[in-house]
Amino acid sequence: MIHHPKQILKSFWGYDTFRPPQEEIIMSILSGKDTIALLPTGGGKSICFQIPALAADGKVVVISPLISLMMDQVKGLESKGIMAKAIHSGLKPQEIDIILDNFVHGPLKLLYISPERIASEIFQTRFYMAKVAFIAVDEAHCISQWGHDFRPAYLNINLLRSIKPNVPIIALTATATPDIILDIAKQLDLKSPTTFVKSFARENISFSVLRTQEKLSEIMRIIPKLKGTGIVYLRSRMGCAKLASWLNERGIPATYYHAGLDFYTREINQKNWMAGKFRIMVATNAFGMGIDKSDVRFVIHMDIPSNLEDYYQEAGRAGRDGKPSFAISLYKDSDILAILKNFESQYPTLEEIKSTYIDICKYLRIAIGSGQASEYIFDLDQFCMMFKLPQAKTTSILKILEKHSWVTVSDGLWSSSQAMVIANSSEVHSMYEENDPRNIVLLQLMRSYEGIFVEFVNINEAQMSRALDLELRQVVFYLKVLEKEAVIQYNPSTSLPRILFNMSRPEDNSFSIDQQMYELTKKNGKRRLESVIRFYTSNHCRQQSLLEYFDEQAEVCGKCDFCLGSSQEDYSKEEFATVCRHLLDNRGNIALEKYLASWSYNKRLRIRRCIEHLQHEGHLTITDSGNIIVANSLNK
Repeated sequence: MIHHPKQILKSFWGYDTFRPPQEEIIMSILSGKDTIALLPTGGGKSICFQIPALAADGKVVVISPLISLMMDQVKGLESKGIMAKAIHSGLKPQEIDIILDNFVHGPLKLLYISPERIASEIFQTRFYMAKVAFIAVDEAHCISQWGHDFRPAYLNINLLRSIKPNVPIIALTATATPDIILDIAKQLDLKSPTTFVKSFARENISFSVLRTQEKLSEIMRIIPKLKGTGIVYLRSRMGCAKLASWLNERGIPATYYHAGLDFYTREINQKNWMAGKFRIMVATNAFGMGIDKSDVRFVIHMDIPSNLEDYYQEAGRAGRDGKPSFAISLYKDSDILAILKNFESQYPTLEEIKSTYIDICKYLRIAIGSGQASEYIFDLDQFCMMFKLPQAKTTSILKILEKHSWVTVSDGLWSSSQAMVIANSSEVHSMYEENDPRNIVLLQLMRSYEGIFVEFVNINEAQMSRALDLELRQVVFYLKVLEKEAVIQYNPSTSLPRILFNMSRPEDNSFSIDQQMYELTKKNGKRRLESVIRFYTSNHCRQQSLLEYFDEQAEVCGKCDFCLGSSQEDYSKEEFATVCRHLLDNRGNIALEKYLASWSYNKRLRIRRCIEHLQHEGHLTITDSGNIIVANSLNK
């Protein structure tokens, strides 16, 4: 067996050398030291615990907040022949038991779990029985209440330390300020941790912020000038589909991604973009975690993110191969007001939180005094439609309920359709006429799926439709009819999120949240929002601003919009002569904003000042509708 990290890197990943400081991080955790690794997006965090897991004598527990992220990493490891599994809410108890047995007694090397799983006594027992080399805590900033993505279940990680106090922990994150790094060490009870902080500087990325009233025109000016593939981020799900369609109509191949799409559509769109069949991915921030596409040349933000941590992670998906890339943000003045208004909607009143919690219980039919440890598939769209609630505010309330430990919401995980025959096996053959479609579908079920009388089995409606020469919708219809007639139980496939109730539903007047913690969370959120607004509106080097936020000192980058002159007002003689020539050559009504947009963004303020000077001297007039009328005096 290969035990040296460099041999493992070459054998399984095909690389000859590590990126700094990956090797030092790996040797730290292998030496048994508690370790903190702050590696910005694209810094190769996962290798820092996957390689030592293969080199160590023992098993590794990886704690990760997102099911989709866990599944992506497990799939990648399995493709390399590495034994890894993830426990998630989509598995049946028997399947979980088998995985845990393999972790304790079998060859399973890496076990991925969500932080909520730690509270399970079954997991704690198996963890105690297993020979554990170390614990890896991914997205470790989630443990800090000061962070942008606090997740209370992360506080349970201390339980593992109490069970095995001598097992070292490696905590990894891509975005954390120095205060949050200290909080991570405190909350995880790390013992004199060795801390590795890689600079947040992404010297290959040009960060730019463009103030514009015409975002679509700006995109059509930018994208044709850039090479390679790109990501365009929007807040609106509907806006993603519209913008992708709009780009396709203009000859730019684009697809889209958001959490409201069904599993198959998300998978197909992502695979097609990864394979280069589409140049642009238009997406909400649901897209990106675990995406390892090295040749993304640009990331464009059409809306202002809610904090610089999210912005930096999303922008950092450009240029992961180290080649020159661009992170471009577009905004107009009204966006500032919109994001401030949106912030207030993220923190509804306590009465609204309580009312929505009660509505969720009604929707899921949870009686007072029940619900603890029960898990339900949760259709947010349907719920909001039924109770006439705004989706954005409801999503915010779900996050608040999660932060206050009432519920745990998992990201959508696709699960296969399942069926089980519950009618008496001796009677099913005589229930329907031979040619009755219900009988045909039922017989196909019994022939195709062994054990269907004993337990739920995964079924494939598409295969059944081909075998029976029926349309897919007809197969699904008759399966539902058989369920209504109590012949089978049928659970159609779903990729909807799941909601786990951590506590029983209380009497309505007994529901409460920690108001002091709520106000602190809101205060921290407001501080982070003000930081991102300053980043967008300040006349300052963009890279320098980002690094200062993460408590790093840096020289000006020399390649952002500010460094290239976007805030300079003094135009040159050559620029003055060029403007005069353009205006004379296009005499008539010239739209001011359209003319300015024809210039490089970094020159527009100077050109605007030039036009204002000509207007002041009486050589042109700007109408109320924004058109430039050139006076005869300009010829002189």
